[in-house]
Amino acid sequence: MTVPATIRPVPLLSVTTLSLAAYVIIPHQDGSPMAVAAIALTVLTIGLMATNALPEFIYASLFFAIALIFQIAPTEAVFSGFRSGAFWLVAGGVILGLAADTTGLGKVVAQVFLSRMENSLSSALIRLAIAATVLAFLIPAAIARVIILIPIVQATADAMGFVPGSRGRRAMLLCAIMISVFVPMGILPANSPNVLLAGLADSLYGVTLTYGHYLLMNFPISGLLKGVIIVAVILYWFSDQASLVETDPVERARLSPEAGRLTVIITLTVGMWATDVIHGIPPGFVAVTAAVVCLLPGIGVLTPRQIVKQKSGFIALLTIATIVGLGAVLSASGAGTLIANVLLATTDFEPTRQSYTYSVFSAINIVMMMLGSIPGAIAIITPFAGTVAGTAEIPVSAALMIVVNGYSTIFFPYQASPMLAGLRISNVSFTDGTKVTFVVSLISILTILPLTYVWWRWLGVFD
Repeated sequence: MTVPATIRPVPLLSVTTLSLAAYVIIPHQDGSPMAVAAIALTVLTIGLMATNALPEFIYASLFFAIALIFQIAPTEAVFSGFRSGAFWLVAGGVILGLAADTTGLGKVVAQVFLSRMENSLSSALIRLAIAATVLAFLIPAAIARVIILIPIVQATADAMGFVPGSRGRRAMLLCAIMISVFVPMGILPANSPNVLLAGLADSLYGVTLTYGHYLLMNFPISGLLKGVIIVAVILYWFSDQASLVETDPVERARLSPEAGRLTVIITLTVGMWATDVIHGIPPGFVAVTAAVVCLLPGIGVLTPRQIVKQKSGFIALLTIATIVGLGAVLSASGAGTLIANVLLATTDFEPTRQSYTYSVFSAINIVMMMLGSIPGAIAIITPFAGTVAGTAEIPVSAALMIVVNGYSTIFFPYQASPMLAGLRISNVSFTDGTKVTFVVSLISILTILPLTYVWWRWLGVFD
């Protein structure tokens, strides 16, 4: 019998065996009979996600089916992902991203920064970093930004005399990929891990992460400063000399009427996000409203037929609902408490040692993110954040922000699927990507994390 190409039998069997072993080996708790079942379900779901053993819609359906059939958690917890703000933020983001791609707005914005040729690699990388950062405010999907930038960067590299495989060409492509993934970690709707954390914060703790507050806490240091470090590291590893050639890097894109209308829509959307601390409207509601405007006849820039064809967007929504639901199942079943007790037994969080709590919990997050997929690790660690907050007597919002330190410290490209996809699309080796991510993460631990702690103390985050 032929196995479908979308099914990987060896990882599927391995993950299933590991899940069953977890259910058998982990001691069952009298007070929480479904806690171990929830852990086994987590191992199965995250394992299938991390190994791509099954297509996304199948492992998502398995999660919902198993959780409901065996009554591992209340129905409200299982389906909590569909009513979370994160789900609607992604829904709006998918449509805005599709609109930016369809109207050509993303290419226009990128070309504004990359149209003028530079005679030095450092100048080109700086302009590229700025372009990728600006796109993060306009297109809330890392993979979409990477796909838009890579062809433009490749053409620009050709015009600068950087042939395929050259150090300069690899430097420019790595800059586009790394900046598109790392820097937007400080912009709430710009990356899926941010959105997942926001959804879990809302479903588990009733905490709403606002756009403005999140931006203030994370973007200056974890975003902008890390971007500077990324450019510096790339220049160190891949320094090269440009030699301009007489060719246009890309065909000049023009701003269409639809792109012009979309510019107004996105500007108003970002303005609403940035001022949510004033009006209190959740980012997800703003995103959905912007998406509806994009579809309005005469005003909008998309048709329903174009939305229906966007299969990847629906898969992203299903993945978000699965991960948020998984976090809620861990919490409702008592598995979160079980995991927390194990972690607390190896730590010593105290109210008088905030710097210790910050450092140790950041380290736990970083290690967890390295052990599997970032979305899965967020689902496992976020229910533990409340316990850390209660033990150390810090606000839950502060403990949740420490989770950001974990998933924004990426040692290996496999941890972030947009980064891995970008390397494959651009034909840049995994080794080159690891050179950058590993060094940037080491520098981040020594500089970014301590500076972030000082910055948060000054903002009164721990009060």
